[in-house]
Amino acid sequence: MIRECIGTLLEGEARVREHQEAFVHTEMGVRYTYALLWWDVERFARGLLKVGIEKGDRVALQMTNIPEWIIAFLGIVVAGAVAVPINPDSTEEESRYILSQSESKCLILETDLENMDTVLEDEQIREGLPGLRHIITTGPVADSRALPWRRLMAMGRSVEDITLSQRTEAVAPEDPVAIMYTSGTTGNPKGVVLDHLGLVNKSLVSTARQGITSRDRLCLFFPLFHMFGNTCIALAGLLRGATLVIPSSRFDPQAILKTIPAQRCTAVYGSPSMLITLLDHPAFHKAHWTSVKKGIIGGAPCPMDLMRRLVEEVGVSDITVAYGITETASWITMTRPEDPIERRVTTIGTPLEGSEVKIVDPESGKPVGPRTQGELCTRGFLMKHYYKMPAATAAAIDGDGWFHTGDLGEMDEEGYVKITGRLKDVITREGVTIYPVELEEVLYEIPEVSEAQVFGFPDPGKGQEVAAWIRLKEGATLSLDAVANHMEKRVAAPLRPRYYKFVSAFPMTGSGKIQKFKLAQRARQEYAKKNP
Repeated sequence: MIRECIGTLLEGEARVREHQEAFVHTEMGVRYTYALLWWDVERFARGLLKVGIEKGDRVALQMTNIPEWIIAFLGIVVAGAVAVPINPDSTEEESRYILSQSESKCLILETDLENMDTVLEDEQIREGLPGLRHIITTGPVADSRALPWRRLMAMGRSVEDITLSQRTEAVAPEDPVAIMYTSGTTGNPKGVVLDHLGLVNKSLVSTARQGITSRDRLCLFFPLFHMFGNTCIALAGLLRGATLVIPSSRFDPQAILKTIPAQRCTAVYGSPSMLITLLDHPAFHKAHWTSVKKGIIGGAPCPMDLMRRLVEEVGVSDITVAYGITETASWITMTRPEDPIERRVTTIGTPLEGSEVKIVDPESGKPVGPRTQGELCTRGFLMKHYYKMPAATAAAIDGDGWFHTGDLGEMDEEGYVKITGRLKDVITREGVTIYPVELEEVLYEIPEVSEAQVFGFPDPGKGQEVAAWIRLKEGATLSLDAVANHMEKRVAAPLRPRYYKFVSAFPMTGSGKIQKFKLAQRARQEYAKKNP
């Protein structure tokens, strides 16, 4: 276990790799060496100290994947404050809730000349938030109450080295470093309080499992407001001394596909939906991916077809599949680069070093045997708690320190874990239990299918009914009758979906996860009209 803070470790990397590229932002034409990155990070941290940010103060970031995000996040850490990432696409109500609930003292807001009206509107966020003392904007502003980025950086010049050093030295590995809000599908999101100890150790063991070294160039197109982006790629890569390559401020397939060969990226990271979008894009050419050998597919089950395409056709031979949750400081389990394709698809790998995993009966809480389904629980480098939510914390982490994930899974004799569903996603129709992920795997057997989502929705007579919505590969043709015939051959009648539909896209969260609850809402309305 590494008992060091993020700032200390990154300062060491900056000294050792002074002239090596730390990150590149191709859309903005920006390149940072480790020495230059650390210089800007310290300037930003000094600026925060100058405006009165104290150790433990919450500082919110609401930006897309721009260079300032990286600098601000690390600067907040070095200043001993607590970073609070906010989705840049959040509504005003959502942003207000997080700023209020986290008791943020400062907000760093992305602005430019084209959205000045939005800036002035966002300035009204101060109303009703007496604790929000500073709004720092990345671009020019017309409102005197906002502090421009450049001015903050300049203000830090008057802060002496000893002042910043004393602040940094006052931070302990167990101190909070971030509050990351879950994108819950119901109710308000919960603020997950994470410490240096968890983020550092999870970053180092996960990159070790992947085989990431200082020679790697990590393509970062996952949103930075999400843990997958800010911790699993950005922080983990920098702690390994690798180079981050950011193609664009938002997910832009054409920009990503252009950047990968131009910057000789060696690793890619994304959800299955993101990677499918890239492979199906007209601009994709596998010859441009010859440098890419590593990476992670996470956030959702990986279809066998996607893994085969990546490994056998494209040549991303060492890509892994990982499973993690914000509350567990990122990854819990991960496959190994040398694992067979089947194992990288049918399982989520084995627990990472420092993480314990057990499968328990959801009702009794007692451990179950190998290859027996139950709820997945984990222990090791967990969140400290949900911010100001003791009851929710107690419900998630039991008295023995095990976090209950709410995911259904099973573990084999060799320690490989398989996710079989989500407790809340399990469908019960006329007393029969149906696991959507099992039906989705059958749908992926159809060559024309690019993505498939099976879900339940309320039905007055049966409790729940089952639908399967499908997105086809670019240029593919397929009939719903053909889909139904395939399912009839492969799935027993009580388990089959009743409804099938082709769609052009699925509703997603900002982190690339498909929102099944929205599919259920739409299906309930659509099919109620057909069956009054």
